[in-house]
Amino acid sequence: MSEAIRVAVVGATNLVGQSVLELLAERELPIERVYALDVAEKEGESAYYGNLELDVLAVDEFDFANAALAIFVAGSDMSRQYVQTARAAGCAVVDFSAVYRQADDVPLYAPLINDKLLDDLGEAPLVSIPNCTATPLAQALSAIKAAGLQRVTVTSFQSVSGSGQAALEELASQTTALFSQRDAEMEVYPKRIAFNVLPLIGGVDEQGVSEEEQSVELEVRKLLALPALAIEASCVRVPVFFGHGWAVSVESEDALTADKARELFKAAGLQVVDDPAGEMPYVTPLEASGNEAVWVSRVRRQGKSLQFWLAADNIRAAIAHSCVVTAAALMKRGYFA
Repeated sequence: MSEAIRVAVVGATNLVGQSVLELLAERELPIERVYALDVAEKEGESAYYGNLELDVLAVDEFDFANAALAIFVAGSDMSRQYVQTARAAGCAVVDFSAVYRQADDVPLYAPLINDKLLDDLGEAPLVSIPNCTATPLAQALSAIKAAGLQRVTVTSFQSVSGSGQAALEELASQTTALFSQRDAEMEVYPKRIAFNVLPLIGGVDEQGVSEEEQSVELEVRKLLALPALAIEASCVRVPVFFGHGWAVSVESEDALTADKARELFKAAGLQVVDDPAGEMPYVTPLEASGNEAVWVSRVRRQGKSLQFWLAADNIRAAIAHSCVVTAAALMKRGYFA
Protein backbone atom coordinates (compact mmCIF):
# COMPACT_ATOMS: atom_id res chain seq x y z
CA MET A 1 0.00 0.00 0.00
CA SER A 2 1.26 3.46 -0.90
CA GLU A 3 1.85 6.33 1.50
CA ALA A 4 -1.05 8.50 2.60
CA ILE A 5 -2.53 10.52 -0.25
CA ARG A 6 -5.03 13.32 -0.76
CA VAL A 7 -8.37 12.35 -2.28
CA ALA A 8 -11.07 14.51 -3.89
CA VAL A 9 -14.67 13.28 -4.08
CA VAL A 10 -16.56 15.10 -6.85
CA GLY A 11 -20.29 15.01 -6.15
CA ALA A 12 -19.79 14.78 -2.40
CA THR A 13 -23.28 16.01 -1.46
CA ASN A 14 -25.34 13.52 -3.47
CA LEU A 15 -26.38 10.03 -2.33
CA VAL A 16 -23.43 8.28 -3.96
CA GLY A 17 -20.89 10.86 -2.80
CA GLN A 18 -22.07 10.54 0.77
CA SER A 19 -21.76 6.75 0.57
CA VAL A 20 -18.26 6.96 -0.97
CA LEU A 21 -17.09 9.24 1.85
CA GLU A 22 -18.60 6.89 4.42
CA LEU A 23 -16.87 3.83 2.96
CA LEU A 24 -13.53 5.61 2.55
CA ALA A 25 -13.61 6.38 6.26
CA GLU A 26 -14.72 2.87 7.24
CA ARG A 27 -11.97 1.18 5.20
CA GLU A 28 -9.31 3.35 6.86
CA LEU A 29 -7.30 3.70 3.67
CA PRO A 30 -4.02 5.64 3.80
CA ILE A 31 -5.59 9.04 3.16
CA GLU A 32 -3.97 12.23 4.37
CA ARG A 33 -6.82 14.56 3.45
CA VAL A 34 -10.21 14.42 1.73
CA TYR A 35 -11.66 17.24 -0.35
CA ALA A 36 -15.45 17.34 -0.78
CA LEU A 37 -16.22 18.91 -4.15
CA ASP A 38 -19.48 19.77 -5.89
CA VAL A 39 -21.15 22.37 -8.06
CA ALA A 40 -20.75 26.00 -7.05
CA GLU A 41 -24.30 26.10 -5.64
CA LYS A 42 -23.26 23.53 -3.02
CA GLU A 43 -20.19 25.46 -1.85
CA GLY A 44 -20.21 26.01 1.90
CA GLU A 45 -22.44 23.02 2.64
CA SER A 46 -21.12 20.17 4.78
CA ALA A 47 -20.17 16.60 3.96
CA TYR A 48 -18.93 13.95 6.37
CA TYR A 49 -15.86 11.75 6.18
CA GLY A 50 -16.38 9.52 9.20
CA ASN A 51 -16.71 11.89 12.16
CA LEU A 52 -14.91 14.68 10.30
CA GLU A 53 -17.08 17.46 8.93
CA LEU A 54 -15.84 18.75 5.56
CA ASP A 55 -16.63 22.08 3.94
CA VAL A 56 -17.85 21.52 0.40
CA LEU A 57 -15.70 23.30 -2.18
CA ALA A 58 -16.68 24.40 -5.69
CA VAL A 59 -15.19 22.02 -8.24
CA ASP A 60 -14.68 24.80 -10.80
CA GLU A 61 -12.29 26.57 -8.42
CA PHE A 62 -10.40 23.48 -7.22
CA ASP A 63 -6.83 22.81 -8.27
CA PHE A 64 -6.63 19.06 -8.87
CA ALA A 65 -2.86 19.23 -8.44
CA ASN A 66 -3.66 19.24 -4.72
CA ALA A 67 -5.04 15.68 -4.91
CA ALA A 68 -3.49 12.40 -6.03
CA LEU A 69 -6.85 10.73 -6.69
CA ALA A 70 -10.27 12.06 -7.67
CA ILE A 71 -13.43 9.97 -7.43
CA PHE A 72 -16.11 11.37 -9.74
CA VAL A 73 -19.71 10.51 -8.82
CA ALA A 74 -21.43 13.69 -10.01
CA GLY A 75 -22.81 12.56 -13.38
CA SER A 76 -21.76 12.68 -17.00
CA ASP A 77 -21.76 16.44 -17.47
CA MET A 78 -19.34 16.95 -14.58
CA SER A 79 -17.11 14.13 -15.80
CA ARG A 80 -16.97 15.53 -19.34
CA GLN A 81 -15.96 18.90 -17.97
CA TYR A 82 -13.41 18.00 -15.29
CA VAL A 83 -12.02 14.45 -15.62
CA GLN A 84 -9.38 15.37 -18.17
CA THR A 85 -8.61 18.57 -16.24
CA ALA A 86 -7.88 16.42 -13.19
CA ARG A 87 -5.67 14.06 -15.17
CA ALA A 88 -3.76 16.93 -16.77
CA ALA A 89 -2.93 18.05 -13.22
CA GLY A 90 -1.44 14.62 -12.51
CA CYS A 91 -4.47 13.26 -10.64
CA ALA A 92 -5.68 9.67 -11.06
CA VAL A 93 -9.43 9.37 -11.67
CA VAL A 94 -12.08 6.82 -10.77
CA ASP A 95 -15.16 7.81 -12.74
CA PHE A 96 -18.74 6.68 -12.17
CA SER A 97 -20.42 8.07 -15.26
CA ALA A 98 -21.32 6.79 -18.70
CA VAL A 99 -18.72 8.99 -20.43
CA TYR A 100 -15.82 6.52 -20.65
CA ARG A 101 -17.48 3.13 -20.16
CA GLN A 102 -17.28 2.13 -23.83
CA ALA A 103 -13.95 3.80 -24.56
CA ASP A 104 -11.44 1.27 -25.89
CA ASP A 105 -8.55 2.84 -23.98
CA VAL A 106 -10.29 3.07 -20.58
CA PRO A 107 -10.67 -0.01 -18.34
CA LEU A 108 -14.23 -0.74 -17.22
CA TYR A 109 -13.58 -2.26 -13.82
CA ALA A 110 -15.73 -4.18 -11.34
CA PRO A 111 -14.54 -6.06 -8.24
CA LEU A 112 -14.49 -9.88 -8.45
CA ILE A 113 -14.30 -9.81 -12.26
CA ASN A 114 -11.31 -8.17 -13.96
CA ASP A 115 -8.62 -7.10 -11.49
CA LYS A 116 -5.82 -7.45 -14.08
CA LEU A 117 -7.21 -4.45 -15.97
CA LEU A 118 -5.76 -2.21 -13.27
CA ASP A 119 -2.17 -3.30 -13.98
CA ASP A 120 0.21 -1.04 -15.92
CA LEU A 121 -2.13 1.91 -16.47
CA GLY A 122 0.61 4.52 -16.56
CA GLU A 123 0.56 7.96 -14.96
CA ALA A 124 -2.69 9.66 -13.90
CA PRO A 125 -4.74 6.55 -14.72
CA LEU A 126 -8.45 6.73 -15.53
CA VAL A 127 -10.73 3.86 -14.48
CA SER A 128 -14.42 3.72 -15.37
CA ILE A 129 -17.02 2.21 -13.02
CA PRO A 130 -20.05 0.43 -14.54
CA ASN A 131 -23.72 1.26 -14.18
CA CYS A 132 -25.02 0.10 -10.80
CA THR A 133 -27.46 -2.22 -12.59
CA ALA A 134 -24.68 -3.89 -14.57
CA THR A 135 -22.12 -4.55 -11.82
CA PRO A 136 -23.92 -7.08 -9.55
CA LEU A 137 -25.33 -8.88 -12.60
CA ALA A 138 -21.89 -9.15 -14.19
CA GLN A 139 -20.38 -10.37 -10.90
CA ALA A 140 -22.92 -13.20 -10.76
CA LEU A 141 -22.47 -14.11 -14.41
CA SER A 142 -18.69 -14.03 -14.04
CA ALA A 143 -18.98 -16.74 -11.37
CA ILE A 144 -20.56 -19.14 -13.89
CA LYS A 145 -18.82 -17.87 -17.03
CA ALA A 146 -16.77 -21.05 -17.39
CA ALA A 147 -19.98 -22.96 -18.14
CA GLY A 148 -20.06 -21.23 -21.52
CA LEU A 149 -22.66 -18.48 -21.37
CA GLN A 150 -24.90 -18.35 -24.44
CA ARG A 151 -27.90 -16.20 -23.56
CA VAL A 152 -28.88 -14.02 -20.58
CA THR A 153 -32.38 -12.74 -19.98
CA VAL A 154 -32.74 -10.35 -17.07
CA THR A 155 -35.39 -8.11 -15.58
CA SER A 156 -34.13 -5.52 -13.10
CA PHE A 157 -36.32 -4.02 -10.38
CA GLN A 158 -34.66 -0.70 -9.60
CA SER A 159 -35.20 1.47 -6.54
CA VAL A 160 -35.81 5.20 -6.81
CA SER A 161 -32.48 6.05 -5.16
CA GLY A 162 -30.97 5.39 -8.56
CA SER A 163 -32.55 8.67 -9.64
CA GLY A 164 -31.15 10.66 -6.70
CA GLN A 165 -32.38 12.47 -3.61
CA ALA A 166 -35.29 14.16 -5.40
CA ALA A 167 -36.72 10.76 -6.33
CA LEU A 168 -36.57 9.58 -2.72
CA GLU A 169 -38.48 12.68 -1.71
CA GLU A 170 -41.02 12.20 -4.49
CA LEU A 171 -41.78 8.62 -3.45
CA ALA A 172 -42.16 9.71 0.18
CA SER A 173 -44.36 12.70 -0.64
CA GLN A 174 -46.56 10.75 -3.04
CA THR A 175 -47.05 8.00 -0.47
CA THR A 176 -48.03 10.54 2.20
CA ALA A 177 -50.35 12.33 -0.23
CA LEU A 178 -52.18 9.15 -1.16
CA PHE A 179 -52.72 8.15 2.46
CA SER A 180 -53.98 11.68 3.10
CA GLN A 181 -56.33 11.47 0.08
CA ARG A 182 -54.48 14.25 -1.76
CA ASP A 183 -53.28 14.31 -5.35
CA ALA A 184 -49.77 12.94 -5.83
CA GLU A 185 -47.51 15.46 -7.56
CA MET A 186 -45.05 14.22 -10.21
CA GLU A 187 -41.76 15.94 -10.98
CA VAL A 188 -38.98 13.34 -11.20
CA TYR A 189 -40.96 10.61 -12.98
CA PRO A 190 -43.54 11.04 -15.75
CA LYS A 191 -46.03 8.80 -13.95
CA ARG A 192 -46.75 8.16 -10.30
CA ILE A 193 -44.14 5.91 -8.67
CA ALA A 194 -45.87 5.35 -5.32
CA PHE A 195 -47.73 1.99 -5.36
CA ASN A 196 -46.81 1.60 -9.00
CA VAL A 197 -44.07 0.26 -11.30
CA LEU A 198 -42.65 2.08 -14.32
CA PRO A 199 -41.44 -0.27 -17.09
CA LEU A 200 -39.19 2.31 -18.76
CA ILE A 201 -35.97 3.94 -17.51
CA GLY A 202 -34.53 6.59 -19.84
CA GLY A 203 -35.25 7.26 -23.48
CA VAL A 204 -35.62 4.55 -26.12
CA ASP A 205 -33.93 3.82 -29.42
CA GLU A 206 -35.61 2.92 -32.71
CA GLN A 207 -36.15 -0.66 -31.53
CA GLY A 208 -37.73 0.50 -28.26
CA VAL A 209 -34.75 -0.50 -26.10
CA SER A 210 -34.27 1.94 -23.23
CA GLU A 211 -31.03 3.70 -22.36
CA GLU A 212 -30.80 1.73 -19.12
CA GLU A 213 -31.34 -1.59 -20.90
CA GLN A 214 -28.73 -0.77 -23.52
CA SER A 215 -26.30 0.25 -20.79
CA VAL A 216 -26.73 -3.07 -19.01
CA GLU A 217 -26.29 -5.09 -22.19
CA LEU A 218 -23.18 -3.24 -23.43
CA GLU A 219 -21.44 -3.01 -20.07
CA VAL A 220 -22.01 -6.62 -19.04
CA ARG A 221 -20.57 -7.79 -22.35
CA LYS A 222 -17.50 -5.59 -21.86
CA LEU A 223 -17.01 -6.62 -18.22
CA LEU A 224 -17.16 -10.30 -19.13
CA ALA A 225 -15.09 -9.85 -22.32
CA LEU A 226 -17.88 -11.59 -24.23
CA PRO A 227 -18.83 -9.11 -26.98
CA ALA A 228 -21.13 -11.55 -28.77
CA LEU A 229 -23.07 -12.69 -25.68
CA ALA A 230 -26.83 -12.48 -26.24
CA ILE A 231 -28.33 -10.35 -23.47
CA GLU A 232 -31.97 -9.30 -23.25
CA ALA A 233 -32.63 -6.79 -20.47
CA SER A 234 -35.83 -5.21 -19.20
CA CYS A 235 -35.38 -2.45 -16.61
CA VAL A 236 -38.24 -1.47 -14.31
CA ARG A 237 -38.46 1.29 -11.70
CA VAL A 238 -40.22 0.15 -8.52
CA PRO A 239 -41.46 2.01 -5.40
CA VAL A 240 -38.53 1.01 -3.21
CA PHE A 241 -36.19 3.54 -1.60
CA PHE A 242 -32.91 1.59 -1.71
CA GLY A 243 -31.82 -1.72 -3.20
CA HIS A 244 -32.19 -3.28 -6.64
CA GLY A 245 -33.38 -6.78 -7.56
CA TRP A 246 -32.64 -8.87 -10.65
CA ALA A 247 -34.53 -11.90 -11.99
CA VAL A 248 -32.00 -13.72 -14.18
CA SER A 249 -32.29 -16.59 -16.65
CA VAL A 250 -29.11 -18.03 -18.21
CA GLU A 251 -28.57 -20.54 -20.98
CA SER A 252 -25.11 -22.08 -21.19
CA GLU A 253 -23.18 -24.79 -23.02
CA ASP A 254 -22.85 -26.79 -19.81
CA ALA A 255 -26.14 -27.49 -18.07
CA LEU A 256 -25.22 -26.30 -14.58
CA THR A 257 -27.19 -27.84 -11.76
CA ALA A 258 -28.55 -25.55 -9.09
CA ASP A 259 -26.18 -27.06 -6.53
CA LYS A 260 -23.14 -26.50 -8.73
CA ALA A 261 -24.20 -22.93 -9.45
CA ARG A 262 -24.56 -22.22 -5.73
CA GLU A 263 -21.03 -23.52 -5.18
CA LEU A 264 -19.66 -21.28 -7.93
CA PHE A 265 -21.48 -18.22 -6.61
CA LYS A 266 -20.08 -18.80 -3.11
CA ALA A 267 -16.56 -19.40 -4.42
CA ALA A 268 -16.72 -16.09 -6.30
CA GLY A 269 -17.53 -14.13 -3.15
CA LEU A 270 -21.27 -13.70 -3.55
CA GLN A 271 -23.58 -14.35 -0.61
CA VAL A 272 -25.95 -17.26 -1.20
CA VAL A 273 -29.16 -17.53 0.81
CA ASP A 274 -31.10 -20.28 -0.88
CA ASP A 275 -32.81 -22.92 1.23
CA PRO A 276 -35.97 -23.88 -0.69
CA ALA A 277 -37.30 -25.72 2.34
CA GLY A 278 -36.54 -22.86 4.74
CA GLU A 279 -38.91 -20.22 6.02
CA MET A 280 -37.02 -17.34 4.36
CA PRO A 281 -35.27 -18.82 1.29
CA TYR A 282 -34.45 -15.50 -0.36
CA VAL A 283 -33.02 -12.01 0.25
CA THR A 284 -34.96 -8.88 -0.67
CA PRO A 285 -33.60 -5.47 -1.74
CA LEU A 286 -34.63 -4.18 1.69
CA GLU A 287 -32.45 -6.77 3.43
CA ALA A 288 -29.60 -6.13 1.00
CA SER A 289 -29.58 -2.40 1.76
CA GLY A 290 -26.83 -1.00 3.94
CA ASN A 291 -24.13 -3.57 3.11
CA GLU A 292 -21.69 -4.24 0.26
CA ALA A 293 -22.70 -7.81 -0.59
CA VAL A 294 -24.39 -9.16 -3.69
CA TRP A 295 -26.99 -11.69 -2.57
CA VAL A 296 -28.08 -14.73 -4.60
CA SER A 297 -31.32 -16.61 -3.96
CA ARG A 298 -33.83 -18.90 -5.66
CA VAL A 299 -31.25 -20.74 -7.75
CA ARG A 300 -33.06 -23.37 -9.83
CA ARG A 301 -32.89 -25.30 -13.06
CA GLN A 302 -35.93 -24.97 -15.34
CA GLY A 303 -35.69 -26.63 -18.73
CA LYS A 304 -32.70 -25.26 -20.62
CA SER A 305 -32.19 -22.36 -18.24
CA LEU A 306 -30.51 -21.74 -14.92
CA GLN A 307 -32.55 -19.13 -13.08
CA PHE A 308 -31.74 -17.09 -10.00
CA TRP A 309 -32.56 -13.93 -8.08
CA LEU A 310 -30.09 -11.19 -7.12
CA ALA A 311 -30.41 -8.38 -4.59
CA ALA A 312 -27.93 -5.61 -3.76
CA ASP A 313 -27.74 -2.08 -2.43
CA ASN A 314 -27.45 -0.08 -5.64
CA ILE A 315 -25.76 2.88 -3.93
CA ARG A 316 -23.46 1.26 -1.39
CA ALA A 317 -22.65 -2.12 -2.96
CA ALA A 318 -22.80 -1.41 -6.67
CA ILE A 319 -21.32 2.10 -6.80
CA ALA A 320 -19.59 3.28 -3.61
CA HIS A 321 -18.02 -0.10 -2.89
CA SER A 322 -16.77 -0.35 -6.47
CA CYS A 323 -15.25 3.13 -6.30
CA VAL A 324 -13.54 2.53 -2.96
CA VAL A 325 -12.25 -0.93 -3.92
CA THR A 326 -10.84 0.60 -7.11
CA ALA A 327 -9.12 3.33 -5.10
CA ALA A 328 -7.62 0.74 -2.75
CA ALA A 329 -6.45 -1.38 -5.70
CA LEU A 330 -4.72 1.61 -7.31
CA MET A 331 -3.00 2.36 -3.99
CA LYS A 332 -1.89 -1.25 -3.63
CA ARG A 333 -0.37 -1.20 -7.09
CA GLY A 334 1.77 1.80 -6.18
CA TYR A 335 0.31 4.39 -8.53
CA PHE A 336 0.76 7.02 -5.82
CA ALA A 337 4.24 6.05 -4.60
